[in-house]
Amino acid sequence: MVKVGMVGLGGMGKAIAINIAKAGFEFTVADLREEPLKELKENGASIADSPRDVAAAADIVLASLPSNEASEKVALGPDGVLAGSKRGDIYIELSTIGLEVVRNISDQAAEKGVSLLDAPVSGSMEQRQKGTLSIMVGGDEPTLNRAMPVFKAFGDKIFHAGDSGAGATVKLVNNLLNGINTVATMEALVLGVKAGLSVQTMQEVISVSSGSSWIFNHLVDQIMTLSPEPPPGKTADMGLHTISKDVKLAVELAQNLSVPMELGSSALQPFLAGLGNGWADKELWVIMEIFEQMSGVKVRPPDLS
Repeated sequence: MVKVGMVGLGGMGKAIAINIAKAGFEFTVADLREEPLKELKENGASIADSPRDVAAAADIVLASLPSNEASEKVALGPDGVLAGSKRGDIYIELSTIGLEVVRNISDQAAEKGVSLLDAPVSGSMEQRQKGTLSIMVGGDEPTLNRAMPVFKAFGDKIFHAGDSGAGATVKLVNNLLNGINTVATMEALVLGVKAGLSVQTMQEVISVSSGSSWIFNHLVDQIMTLSPEPPPGKTADMGLHTISKDVKLAVELAQNLSVPMELGSSALQPFLAGLGNGWADKELWVIMEIFEQMSGVKVRPPDLS
């Protein structure tokens, strides 16, 4: 059976790695933190000291990382994946990163005879745990076919978006819409409450009307029932830092392509304000506080403020 490796065991990466380990692959992982490494070891994975060592032990290496900078370091650094890879290996970049970063890693991988797939993922915590994520893959089809058994360990909707970079691009477009819809939902809730409506009334009507969306139906419940503070020792499921980064990358891509981005640029601003308030590690609906403050109205229950 193919040997698999993974670098990055954060909120998304750890769940993916556990599903890969449970699928029975010979599996090697690396991360900067001891806690997720211990959990992966309990699930049968071997532990490596560096991304380079992961690549040396594997034929297919996946990375799930939080930023452009982290992806470049893990892929291209002296102890990075490409430093330990051999000709014919596959490197799968699961992270949501900029198109230029994907292309840079792809070019340098090709020089070593390594094939890159950019394959960002999308899905809820439940989907992560069940291994039913959506996966958007950019790269050539023969490489995707070779990697398909690994993808099927953690995803059930696998899309071949196109050539290298297409996976990263469609993920940014998706998360741009996520961010815009998130801000629009919060603005609508604030307007309705200040005009005298209850959140329950708006939820009942809008969820079966033309204003409904996946974001609206899920976000209202989160805003009204869940604290934006992650439980002690846990990371946010839908962290503000993540959605902020993704919308920012989408807006930057639009700027590079001379595409006007009025709604996307506007939606980015409350996310940046949340980061400025030190809320990076909170759940993304923490920015509801910004809309409440600007409008002089309380939408959330007092115990969630």
